[in-house]
This record gives sequence, structure tokens and C-alpha cells, in this order.
Amino acid sequence: MIESDAIVIGAGIIGAACAWQLAARGQRVTLVDDGNAGATAAGMGHLVCMDDDPAELALSAWSLASWRKLTPRMPESCAWRGCGTLWLAETPQELALAEE
Repeated sequence: MIESDAIVIGAGIIGAACAWQLAARGQRVTLVDDGNAGATAAGMGHLVCMDDDPAELALSAWSLASWRKLTPRMPESCAWRGCGTLWLAETPQELALAEE
């Protein structure tokens, strides 16, 4: 019998992150996944910095930076692809916001 402190169902981006953090804190984790495409595959696991308000920008920037630190340890099969975003400014004010 496998003894676990936590069982995580689904090894998508959220389940894998939860299992990883639990294990990093010394928990015995069982991660269960059927291997079929699920929510992460459907949503591409898209990571983007949102700037609707300063708190959201700070949190999403921290999250993206955390993933970028982790990706060198991930196997190629994880299909991480870093890509950029093109910001277009229609006015000088929008350009100033984009530069900020």
C-alpha cells in the first residue's frame, strides 16, 4: 500500500504545481493522472502578465518569473515554449504605458 499525505488528481499545470509544492514541503504526494489531454491542454497552459491593475500585474509577473526559473529543469516533452507579446500603441499615451 502506498501511504500519502496528499493525493492530487490531474497532472496539468495546476495539479503538477500543487504536487510539487506539497512535496517541497515534505509531504508524501501521490499524483494521479490518466494521461489524456485535459484542461491544461485545452487552454494551452498560457502564461501572460496581466496589467489591469498593479496587484494583478505584480502577481502575474511573479508567476511568470517563477515558471521561467523552473523551465530549465523540465524535460523537452513538457513542450514549454517561451514566446513574446506584441504591444501596439495607437497614441503617445498608450506608447508611454507600454514602455512602463
